Amino acid sequence: MSTTAQTWFYTEPEHEAYLISERLNSTFWQARAVSTYWKTMRAEPPFLAHGYQRDDIIELEWVPGEWLALRAPREVDVSRLVKAISQRVLAFPATLSCDTADGQQVMEWHRDGGDRRWSELQGRYEVSQLKRLK
Repeated sequence: MSTTAQTWFYTEPEHEAYLISERLNSTFWQARAVSTYWKTMRAEPPFLAHGYQRDDIIELEWVPGEWLALRAPREVDVSRLVKAISQRVLAFPATLSCDTADGQQVMEWHRDGGDRRWSELQGRYEVSQLKRLK
């Protein structure tokens, strides 16, 4: 059985790490984003999964129906994954992006448009290259 983001983002999934991992992997593989293997690290909101791409580890964190954040080391090219999330997984564009002081690039998708999150991140010393994408 294939799954979509409806089973883990648009509705709250069961709180079992293995089942969430299966749903993530099925969703991303169906969306042709096959270079990442997802493993759930936290099975309670905000949910957290690590994505394994060769030697790199990326993070996916989300609150169902509200927001999703993708974090990756700055040197990792996640452009294809971002495109897949925007076009084929969540089916709405990323809201904002930034870099963090610890060397991470962050892309965020917000169902509410992200105004509150935008205000929250502005002026924070640990955030740079903050961009509004919508």
